[in-house]
Formats: sequence, structure tokens, C-alpha cells
Amino acid sequence: MAPLLCAEGLGLLREGRWTLKDVSFSIAPGEAWGIIGASGSGKTTLLNLVLGLVEPTTGRIELEGGPWSPLKERDRRSRRPKVQAVFQDALASLPPHRTGWEILQEPLEVWRRGNVGTRREAAAHMAARVRLPEACLAQLPGTLSGGLAQRLCLGRALMLEPALLVLDEPCSALDPTLASHLLDLLLALKAGGTALLFASHDLPAVRLLCDQLLLLREGRPLCQGATGQLLSDPPHPHLWELLEAVPVLE
Repeated sequence: MAPLLCAEGLGLLREGRWTLKDVSFSIAPGEAWGIIGASGSGKTTLLNLVLGLVEPTTGRIELEGGPWSPLKERDRRSRRPKVQAVFQDALASLPPHRTGWEILQEPLEVWRRGNVGTRREAAAHMAARVRLPEACLAQLPGTLSGGLAQRLCLGRALMLEPALLVLDEPCSALDPTLASHLLDLLLALKAGGTALLFASHDLPAVRLLCDQLLLLREGRPLCQGATGQLLSDPPHPHLWELLEAVPVLE
């Protein structure tokens, strides 16, 4: 199967320092990649490069066989719906002056999909799908808990049915029950052909969800490959350290 997204030799130089260097991987439709590493290892930087929010200093990214980055935004914009994101700081990523109803319907309005009635219906369906109580949709983001805000972000990202969903620590604000529901939903998305790029400290979730794994340290890739193999027989001491910090992994 041809890759959905292919990254080759990605590097980002900031203020004379490489915050990311020599990262390469490819994601197929329906495949999930886990990005792991300690805080400051470059996980979020890599996600921002994949999203086209930052342009790489070196390397390139292709989406469905065509250039994605580096690329002028006007040349990338028509394909933006294919790549959507759930950010770690959910509240900061939501417009504070819009209600949940407006936030869920906004992607459909921007991309001129449906009409007033069908957009409202789609928003209600999505709220149920991500277990966001419909009563919360009348509220502004600032009145929501972190978990509710995170579910609203996930619903917004899924409204356009992206080919690739990029997630930065999506379980961090959720209680165990809701985190379990999120993982079930992501597994269902995978089964339906959605590709996932999943950055997380939650190694049990990574093991459950991700087919492939990339370990970063100080912006450099230390190892990558099949998740089960790497977590069962870690090829690098730093991965052992991460595993030992999660005694409930097995």
C-alpha cells in the first residue's frame, strides 16, 4: 500500500540549535505511529512539522504523493481537511468566544459542506460519538473541564473526516474511563482507514494503539520499528528507562 504521508530527513534549526534532526518515517492509511520520548525530546516539534504549522530547515514531507512541506500555504490549503489535529492544551486551541455548537460546525462552514440543518445534525452526532454531553454544546470553552474541552477538540478534528489525525497527548486530561473510550474510538478510526500520529507518554496506550514506534531524544531518533517488538525487546537504554518508569505496562 502506498504511504499516505512520507517524511524524509526532517530537521528544524532554531537559534543555532537543532531541535529536530534526521527524522524519517512513512504512514500508510489505517496505520498508527506512536511518537515517544521524554519532555523536550521533540515530539510536539515533529507534529507541528507534519501539520505544516512550521516549515522544516531540512528534509521534506509528502502527502498522498504530492509535496506538503516545505510549501507555501496557499498551495497547501486545499488539502488541509485531510490532516487534522488534537492539541495537548485543549482550552488554548479552542476559540473562547464560540459555543460548542459553533466550534463543531465551524469546519463544515469554512469548507462549505452541508447547510445549516445538516451541520447542526452532524455536530449533534459528533458530540455523541466523542461522549460530549449535548448540554455542554451551549457553553463557551472557558466553562468546560479539561476533559470536556479535549473531547470537543477531538470532535472538531473529526468533523472533516481527515485521512490523518495528529494527536498530542490526547489522554492527558481524561479520566481512565474516558481515556479508554478515546482509545476505542481511535481503534475504530484505524479500522476505517484513518491514519494516526500519536505522541504520548502513555506507553500502555501506545502499545494498544500503535503499529509503529519512533523514540526521540533531544530531537534525534534513537530507534524506530514495530511497536510490539521494540517494547518487548528494547534496543536502546533510553527506551528501557521509559519502560521501567511504567511498571504496569506488561
